[in-house]
Amino acid sequence: MEQPKTSFKQLWPSDELSDYVELYWEHKNLLSSPKKMTIAPDSFFKIILYIKDDQIVDYFLTGLWTKEKEIVIPAKTTVYGIKFKLLSPEFILNREIASLLNESAPLETIYLNADQLDFSSLESTTLHFEKELTKRLQKNQSVASKKLQLSQLLDKVGGDITVENVGNQINWSSRQINRYLNKYLGISLKKYLNIQKCYASYVQIINGNLFPEKGFYDQAHFIREIKKHTSETPKNLNKEMDDRFIQLKHIRRE
Repeated sequence: MEQPKTSFKQLWPSDELSDYVELYWEHKNLLSSPKKMTIAPDSFFKIILYIKDDQIVDYFLTGLWTKEKEIVIPAKTTVYGIKFKLLSPEFILNREIASLLNESAPLETIYLNADQLDFSSLESTTLHFEKELTKRLQKNQSVASKKLQLSQLLDKVGGDITVENVGNQINWSSRQINRYLNKYLGISLKKYLNIQKCYASYVQIINGNLFPEKGFYDQAHFIREIKKHTSETPKNLNKEMDDRFIQLKHIRRE
């Protein structure tokens, strides 16, 4: 029987952090050789750790991706990560990530006390980060209602909404929303919605449905938008999700 090449697990955040964190994950490369992968934009930014022999070998913060990102997981290495939502820069990290658009920046291991982590399981790693992130959140002022409404609305609709309707539903002008997103994330609301819309459509693609269900004008528009964010057609994404686009197999289904 062939041994597994990788293993993947994910856990959801506590209710207190659910408006700020999408999920925590663990990805193990069980091979004796590096594993190449392609990550598609998903509207989240991340904190990522590479662990080998129970030691942190890489630790970094990413910005949002607006295009596909090629990565390599070294042999016999475990990756732990946190996917953050759009309110986290201001209310948990206390910084913008606009300057990291399509980029990443190294972190000191004392950040979030990562040097005290127990890497025995995803559960123990998640528990550690939950405590650290909750402490940071509690030190901050309460979130302005419109910002919270914005985040919750975008989380709910998955990009299937117009810029105008976003503003109308939360009574916040598109100019104000764009100012906020550009300040903290580095992209406009329109671009953010496009990323969300494409990411939501990956669920139908991995299930073999290669025609748009909603949010796209026609098949040509669907293919063009998917290719803009992944450099692949929906058909090729479906073919390569077991090897190259492993991330797509584990999209959270509501």
